[in-house]
Amino acid sequence: MTLLVAVAGVLILGIGLTILFSPARMRWGLKNMITRRMVPVLSILRIGFGIVFVLAAPSTRLPMVVWVFGLFMILAGVSLPFLGIERLQKRSAEWLKRSDGVIRGWSLVVILLGVLLIWAALGLDS
Repeated sequence: MTLLVAVAGVLILGIGLTILFSPARMRWGLKNMITRRMVPVLSILRIGFGIVFVLAAPSTRLPMVVWVFGLFMILAGVSLPFLGIERLQKRSAEWLKRSDGVIRGWSLVVILLGVLLIWAALGLDS
């Protein structure tokens, strides 16, 4: 199960690096992912990853951090459909207006989260 946490960490790291080097790709993704058809898919993915994190948490180096992150993912996945497509599109439009510098700054947070999850799952120093 911790291998799945590490894989999720690699995916998150990859997304962060992509955004860092190409904020335009984040803008493209945001425009194309927030649709009526994709909201249920995104919701299911968040819930699924959240369950993996919660179940794998005790086997990681940072069980409380991974558990809380998993719980956050589950709650985010459950709440996503209830927010409504209009509200989600409005929030994404706010991100689309941000400068490349701001988007790159937030990508560093995403990169750090990916590295943290990889380290917590695999214990890179052992």
